[in-house]
Amino acid sequence: MRFPSEDRRPSIASATTVSSVGSKSSRGFHKKLHGFFGDEFPGVDESSRKNSDSSLPPSAIYTSKGPSDSSAAQRARNRNNSFNNHSNVGSSRPESPGNFGRPQTPRSSEVTPWEFQDFGTNKGLPPPPDQNAANAARAPKGHHAHKLHLPGHRHTRSKDEPKTSDLTSGAPLRPVVSREESSSALRPNDFTSTFPSAMSSRATLVPRPGSPTPSSHGSIMSQRSPLPPSGGGKRSLSNPDISTKPSIIRTTTKDLVPQKHHGRLPFKSSRHHDLPPGRDPNEVDEQGTTGALWNLDTDLTSMEGIINSQPPMTPPADASEIFTGWPPEDAKASEKSIKESDPNAGAWDAPDSWAVKRIMDDNVARLKELDENGQVLKEENNGPPYCVRIFRADSTFAVLSVGLNTTVLEIVGLIGKKTFLQDELDNYHIVMRKHDTSRQLEQSERPLQIQKRLLEQAGYLEGDRIEDVGREDNSYLCRFTFLPAKMTGYSSLEKDPGFSKMQKFSHIDLQGRNLITIPITLYQKATEIISLNLSRNLSLDVPKDFIQACSNLREIKYTSNEAWKLPPSLSLASRLTMLDVSNNRLEQLEHAALEKLQSLISLRLSNNKLTYLPKYFGLYKSLRSLNLSSNSLSEFPDYMCDITTLVDLDISFNSISTLPQIGRLTSLERLWATNNKLSGPFPSSASNLTNLREVDVRHNAIDNIDVLAQLPTLEYLMIGHNSISSFEGTFFKIRVLHLNHNPVTRFDISSPVPTLSNLNIEKAKLAALPDNLFQKIPNLTKLNLDKNHFVSLSPHIGLLTKLEHLSIAQNLLSSLPVDIGRLTELRYLDLRENNLNSLPAQIWFAKRLETLNLSSNVLNTFPKPGAPMPALPDSTANTPAQTPGPGGPAYMGDELGRLEDYYARRPSQASAYLSAGGTASPGSSSSRKNSIASVGERPSGNSSARKGSLASRASDSTIAPMSRKDSSLSNRMMTTFAGSLRHLYLADNRLQDEVFDELALLPELRIVNLSYNILYDIPPRTLRRWPQLAELYLSGNDFTALPAEDLEEVGGLKVLHINNNKFQVLPAELAKVQKLAVMDVGSNMLKYNVSNWPYDWNWNWNHNLKYLNMSGNKRLEIKPATGSYTANGRGGKDLTDFTSLQKLRVLGLMDVTLMVQSVPDQTEDRRVRTAGSTVGSMAYGMADSLGRNDHLSTMDMVIDRFRSHDDETILGMFDGQSLAVGGSKIAKYLYENFKHRFSDELDKLRPHENAGDALRRTYLILNKEIAIAATGAAESKTASASPPAAGQKRPSITGLELSEEDLHSGCVATVLFLKEMELYVSNVGDATALLIHSEGSHKVITRKHDPTDATERQRIRDAGGFVSRHGKLNDALDVSRAFGYIQMSPAVIAAPHISQITIRDSDEMILIASRELWVYLTREFAVDMARSERGDLMRAAQKLRDLAIAFGASNKIMVMIIGVSDLRKRERARYRTHSMSMGPSGQADDFFASRRGKRGRDAVGDSKLARLDQEVDAPTGDVSLVFTDIKNSTMLWETYPIAMRSAIKMHNECMRRHLRIIGGYEVKTEGDAFMVAFPTVTSALLWCFTIQNQLLEVAWPQEILSSVNGQEVCDPDGNVIFRGLSVRMGIHWGTPVCEVDPVTKRMDYFGPMVNRASRISSVADGGQITVSSDFIAEIQRLLETHIESDRSTSLGSEESMQDDALSQMIRRELRSLSSQGFEVKDLGERRLKGLENPEYIYLMYPHALSSRLAVQQQRSEAEAAANNPGVAGTKTRDSQLTIDTENVWDLWNVSLRLEMLCSSLECAGTKELKPPETALLERMKDRGGEITDRFLLNFVEHQVSRIETCITTLYLRNLVRPFSNGGLLDQACGMAEIFGELTNQLDELKMLKENAAFDMAPA
Repeated sequence: MRFPSEDRRPSIASATTVSSVGSKSSRGFHKKLHGFFGDEFPGVDESSRKNSDSSLPPSAIYTSKGPSDSSAAQRARNRNNSFNNHSNVGSSRPESPGNFGRPQTPRSSEVTPWEFQDFGTNKGLPPPPDQNAANAARAPKGHHAHKLHLPGHRHTRSKDEPKTSDLTSGAPLRPVVSREESSSALRPNDFTSTFPSAMSSRATLVPRPGSPTPSSHGSIMSQRSPLPPSGGGKRSLSNPDISTKPSIIRTTTKDLVPQKHHGRLPFKSSRHHDLPPGRDPNEVDEQGTTGALWNLDTDLTSMEGIINSQPPMTPPADASEIFTGWPPEDAKASEKSIKESDPNAGAWDAPDSWAVKRIMDDNVARLKELDENGQVLKEENNGPPYCVRIFRADSTFAVLSVGLNTTVLEIVGLIGKKTFLQDELDNYHIVMRKHDTSRQLEQSERPLQIQKRLLEQAGYLEGDRIEDVGREDNSYLCRFTFLPAKMTGYSSLEKDPGFSKMQKFSHIDLQGRNLITIPITLYQKATEIISLNLSRNLSLDVPKDFIQACSNLREIKYTSNEAWKLPPSLSLASRLTMLDVSNNRLEQLEHAALEKLQSLISLRLSNNKLTYLPKYFGLYKSLRSLNLSSNSLSEFPDYMCDITTLVDLDISFNSISTLPQIGRLTSLERLWATNNKLSGPFPSSASNLTNLREVDVRHNAIDNIDVLAQLPTLEYLMIGHNSISSFEGTFFKIRVLHLNHNPVTRFDISSPVPTLSNLNIEKAKLAALPDNLFQKIPNLTKLNLDKNHFVSLSPHIGLLTKLEHLSIAQNLLSSLPVDIGRLTELRYLDLRENNLNSLPAQIWFAKRLETLNLSSNVLNTFPKPGAPMPALPDSTANTPAQTPGPGGPAYMGDELGRLEDYYARRPSQASAYLSAGGTASPGSSSSRKNSIASVGERPSGNSSARKGSLASRASDSTIAPMSRKDSSLSNRMMTTFAGSLRHLYLADNRLQDEVFDELALLPELRIVNLSYNILYDIPPRTLRRWPQLAELYLSGNDFTALPAEDLEEVGGLKVLHINNNKFQVLPAELAKVQKLAVMDVGSNMLKYNVSNWPYDWNWNWNHNLKYLNMSGNKRLEIKPATGSYTANGRGGKDLTDFTSLQKLRVLGLMDVTLMVQSVPDQTEDRRVRTAGSTVGSMAYGMADSLGRNDHLSTMDMVIDRFRSHDDETILGMFDGQSLAVGGSKIAKYLYENFKHRFSDELDKLRPHENAGDALRRTYLILNKEIAIAATGAAESKTASASPPAAGQKRPSITGLELSEEDLHSGCVATVLFLKEMELYVSNVGDATALLIHSEGSHKVITRKHDPTDATERQRIRDAGGFVSRHGKLNDALDVSRAFGYIQMSPAVIAAPHISQITIRDSDEMILIASRELWVYLTREFAVDMARSERGDLMRAAQKLRDLAIAFGASNKIMVMIIGVSDLRKRERARYRTHSMSMGPSGQADDFFASRRGKRGRDAVGDSKLARLDQEVDAPTGDVSLVFTDIKNSTMLWETYPIAMRSAIKMHNECMRRHLRIIGGYEVKTEGDAFMVAFPTVTSALLWCFTIQNQLLEVAWPQEILSSVNGQEVCDPDGNVIFRGLSVRMGIHWGTPVCEVDPVTKRMDYFGPMVNRASRISSVADGGQITVSSDFIAEIQRLLETHIESDRSTSLGSEESMQDDALSQMIRRELRSLSSQGFEVKDLGERRLKGLENPEYIYLMYPHALSSRLAVQQQRSEAEAAANNPGVAGTKTRDSQLTIDTENVWDLWNVSLRLEMLCSSLECAGTKELKPPETALLERMKDRGGEITDRFLLNFVEHQVSRIETCITTLYLRNLVRPFSNGGLLDQACGMAEIFGELTNQLDELKMLKENAAFDMAPA
């Protein structure tokens, strides 16, 4: 947005102005003024508090002098100014009334009829009727908009006039303060500005005086020019002949008395001057004059007939007004009498639209000034100097360095000195623009405070030198412009806002027009207006008379106006039914008078700052919809429950903890209360909500919904993310039930619910569902059971014959029931991440199945079609079709998951093959032929009229006949999913080549994903069985060739992934796949001549390629051709060139040897990677996918040797928003400029700062540059097409030209800076980075900026944004921080999360991935998969991407992995000699590399374990044995059998996972006890420590956590030391007897050593680790040995060429143990059951859990004390003392009582004595045992000393403050006061003594 003068050439004066901070002069006014105040200058914005009690009260402005009252000298000075010269032409009156509205006229008579009359030149004409005299006093209710003078139009005297008294007609109503005093004192709100401003805030921007009333006369009058077309009345601003003597119109106080008026016309007295009915003031009579000239009676001493002679009335005071003064008592009495006698008599109020200043403003000026947050500003000086850039109208600017508290008034004075003024300085304003909204700042506002607050919201800190940031262009946040009044205020309203072309005025949309009042045109059409949208007008004043004139107004939208208070006029729309005031800053509604709107049906108050609701809300009788979301309500008051008509209630995103009386809202149908603090059971009163249909209470802490289950009409219940642990009940009419993310362990429905169609119990803790449940929900269509603990499914699931969507991903299913084949309506089945090793053949009979996902299981085969399912025995009686199905509209608030939406997935999945109603059943078609070819038929909408077979539709050469020509097979296939299955995902299984035999029976396949199996070859003629194939994923197998002859038959193939295979060459036939768009051949063994195109593939024939990845082929060379291949068929063109691929977006050539220079250039829509897979000494890998996007929007950045420093590396990911056209320019800009800005910021760092500060500032600077480019692009778009004026500054950034789409887009970013061993992590947005440790754990090092996060949500609301119920910022954005999205700043900011981490030995790699990956992959899964390929990080990154695609990801993905374990090698290498090996062999990694997980058919049957390292071989010889057991497991199983089923699975998973990672051998389990063997003592101890720590992190079922044995226990420092199942462990080291069990084929251990180990574990309590003395001795030996070897210079831990892998592992484990620390406690000798000799037992704890020992000791003592009642201690038998021990305890009791008395007297105001604490005394007394004489003597001496101290204290108190003066406790005070008084008395005594001695001296 630009200002009006930006397109105009400068004048001569401006040409001589030096620098952009010089004077503005008159540049820019040589162009004609067409549209001067209209579209070219839609507004200069900022947040005004429209008409509200703003936190920034109105300011005092100098009394303005308009052109009509400027002196002759002033005119002479300005006459030659180019502005005046031009205005002479543009501002003169038109020649005829009909012409007055020509565009050249900058001011029209719509503003006011007497705007430019100069009555000094027309002696024969009377002075203009002074509207202000009559209107100035009007004080409209509820707001304090101020007097705003119109050009050439005087309200009162100016400062120039002599101070004369006008109070000739009686005493003033209230104290009068002269203008001189008010302006000189700069008191806020006392304005007499002559020139109004379009952007003025609610103070200056009162309604303009265009329409006196909405009457027809007023409308006519406002539309016509009242002056004749010729004569002296025509005014020219620069005519020297016109006298400049101002016409003085004085007003008396009587004129300022506001009165109530009733009806539409404000005049109520019997005599008043008005137009005769029907008279047109522009009609010319016979004398050539018009009726627009009247004689005005200006004798103000005689008011007879004008107002009544009754005493003046005080302004009406109601709840919406601020107290306006202190009238005399007689005035109050007279007002009362007037009100009682004749309420209509007396004076009148000027209509709001006349823009008369309210008298109450003087009182508002006395209020404290508030800041933007509504806080009272501190009274202080201007504060420290800050810089601010002030722009002028011609876009030049001046930089001021002034105090933080400098006001607008002072800034105007300063900038005026630097500017060539065209008018009086008083007539200039500061206008603030934020984005596309503007407002004029009041004179008392503080721009620097506003700027500072916005900068802080944007992320700047004090250390970022905010005081200097203002020097720069911060227009993206706010822009301050110094403008004359002529260019602000009402002048901007003169251009027709577009209503002249409108035919209907029923719906008026004024949003975002920067209005200050309602356009005059609408007054004529007021009665037609039904809905009015006033949103996003920050300075808008809504006149009461306009609202009253809108007699048919039903709907008002007043949103996003930053209002602190509602305009009082809104309450006058008596027939209003819908009021929307959401997204403002309302803190209370007490004064809004909304109780008057009794017709309201809908009221939206969302996203304000309401902390309570007014009581009048309970009085609404028609309100049906109430939205209170996103406020600060802490309670829902009972009186709100009186609105019995309420149907919809939204109280989401508040802090409401209870809804006790909600049941009184008996009409309620929808209740939304997400993200509150509701806890416990749902309130019992809710049982009265008999009409409730929909409840959404997600994200609370509700634990019981039995009340909701009883509601008779409830249909939709969303109660995810709560604390419900079980549900057993029933519903009446429920359709949709979401219980996801609750700790549900038990779910059952007690009686049939035939209406239930959608059930979601995702991420609960279910291990099973009751068998009879499925009978009770026969019409279920969607069932989601993801992320539970199901091991098997009930066979009764076959009863759900209407089920269409079934998802049971991420469970523990090992098999499926054969009844799965009865689900004949099933279309989507997701079984990924289970333990399925086979599928029932009956699954083929789910005949409508379209999507089947079986990825990440342990499948060996895909089933062959089996026999059809037998019919259910009682199918006729209990068929669900006979049960009443769910009727009514489908619930649209829920999506069907992520995988099933395949028709929008990628362009390749066009739904052209589907009929309108989805896939029709192949059915039993009577017309089908029994030919094999019919298997390949495509189902149509009508199965009885099927087309011919595929063979008949295509040539015989395209479809090979099946090998099995059995007609019975064809018949069987008709009732299977062979004709419907389109998307098949079988990645990450154990399938072999035989699987293609079954897959060839599926001719309708579009997507086939067979990645990461054990496939070697695709049988010939297989691909041609899939004629519709669009995507084929074969990554991670052992393929060496593709069936070349079949490639021609898959012409529709668009995506081909064959990376991570063993290809050496690629067939030339790939060039015939013309539609191929995505080709990934990375990480193969390619080595061929790419120019040998007749035999090998060359990319130049696949013109549609948009993604080509060849990275990781280290043997591939792209070099110029030497043979004759290039000339044939290519016109001699070089085939190594990529330029023919015009659609190419990503080209991956990492690690490929390039010998040509033909690599295409990078653009924002193309990424070319040619680097290697190492970054310095660190391994690096990356993979990406465009998903369904046609353009590139994600950039990766890797900079080695940053700033030429070997120890500095930058790794970054910039993930921009996908655009429909072109790539993300923002991402490209960040990619190119981040390193430069960051380098600059690093150089500027101060001594106490680090790289984290530089990173943060880099983000802020880059975001500012993007924002300036965006605002510049927006301004150039809205500005005229003419070239910019000379010298005009347009914000632009080199290389960043943003398109229309770019303006509303953004980019998330994650950047890592590695300097030596310090890692600095920064991120904005939702990409996530993990630091992966060598023991398999990880740490999240970024922060996901989610709008629903509590801290982010509060920040967003403070910045004026909001979070919707769907968790999106402003209901549009999934992230709360990002680059770009300028229109949403500062709600969206680029201030990054910064963390600093020191890389340790155990840190292995860093993984960064974009959001889409984390939607489908859990962090644990990603960590395991990355570590499984840690030898080749390129393969690891590709595997993560490929598996995300296999799980259903269809959006763009980027994965980056960098290995940091090599950093330690680099560090240690500095201290080595050159002769030592630098190779990586011998590392712990290499030891683990020898035991990669097997994918063979004999591998473990758990998919989670299978992706970990292979189990170690069973250790023999010296072995560490560990026995574990769960404490009180038997009792837990008896008490919580269902919860324990889930808990034991979590326990076992934790144990086995870390066994694989650390390297232990699971010998056997018995119940919940494990027996585990380890080759070393260090690995055994490390495993035990890890398990004890990890068990605290498990998400145990709620029943376990609520039990005594599983409750959470914290140490004194607040660290959790017990939580959930408590496991005891025992370790022994020795040499057992080792034998392989002949049945299980696993090693087993026998002998005394095993018995001893078992007995040692039995000594331990829950959470303890007991070890034998042999184990301790071995640990000590290893510590001594390996610490010495680590210190040795000749034998380091890296010298493993001569060392064995076992020693390396021991060193690694010792380092890990020492890093976490451990403690050992000697338990002494213990006799173990069944063993002859006692054993020394030790307790070992990791340091983090060492406080367990103290807690367990306290527990054991407490148990012992409970079991053994106390016995008083006695003296020893040989005691020499005669004292009785009972007397000793009594003496202690006395001392305790005296001490408590002294303590009570320390606290003034104590009412009663505190009882002594004797618990310790009783414990000591009852401890029992014998007490020695020495102890008794010392103890008695202690007690005597304590008693003496207490008595001394009491004596001193009584001496200074005698207890007899009113009681003991009345004299309570601190001892400091006692000593103070005592000291004073001693000083007085000393002084008296000295005086006495002095007096006696002469004697």
